[in-house]
Amino acid sequence: GQIPPPPEGPGQIPSVLARFQKVGVRYGSRGILKDIDWTIRQGEFWELRGPNGSGKSTLITMITGDNPKAFGQNIELFGHTKGSGESVWEIKERIGYFTPAMTDRFRGYHSLENMIISGLTDSVGLYTQPTDAQKSLSRKWLALLGLEDRSEALLRDQSAGLQRLVFCARAMVKHPPLLILDEPTAGLDDRAAAMVVSLIRKMAAESRTAIIFVSHRQEPGLMPHKVLELTPG
Repeated sequence: GQIPPPPEGPGQIPSVLARFQKVGVRYGSRGILKDIDWTIRQGEFWELRGPNGSGKSTLITMITGDNPKAFGQNIELFGHTKGSGESVWEIKERIGYFTPAMTDRFRGYHSLENMIISGLTDSVGLYTQPTDAQKSLSRKWLALLGLEDRSEALLRDQSAGLQRLVFCARAMVKHPPLLILDEPTAGLDDRAAAMVVSLIRKMAAESRTAIIFVSHRQEPGLMPHKVLELTPG
């Protein structure tokens, strides 16, 4: 089946989501990024590739709004020059994000259904009664993942590969204009990694979301449309 639709109709998405022009970052005497030109357009499927220490994380935090080094740089996000008054929250609302380090925040007793719903409410765990529409959308995602009979099962009881699928779906459930997946297959065996890659390719093919897959190597089977490769030095 197709990936489930967004909870609301698609809002206005600018054709250019992010534009970096001659962006450079130094920490003391150490150059991390130099003369980066990068334009991310609606619906594009990118792999951001490079070994550890090549500046991938620095580049990503300049998009997600967590890096003070972004100020004074020539960076445009969602049609606005970065630092022109948009809040970090406004930017974050338009970005879905997953990195395996996030899984530590979800150590409690979260059902798979509630994990997906928490992507709609941007919370860790659920503190309000979910609506029927939220439950229905969550179950459609679980069905897509082959987990429809496990909606009440706990995240913590699932294999690492299934947990990653659930987290990728959670990050995508609102169909954000931009989805950043930071090493989503790290530490998985080949079979589990292939499942995650296959879901991400499907999300890229069946939505208007631009996806950035961050990886320290050429990810097997990913077949992104475009690659930005960073080399240290």
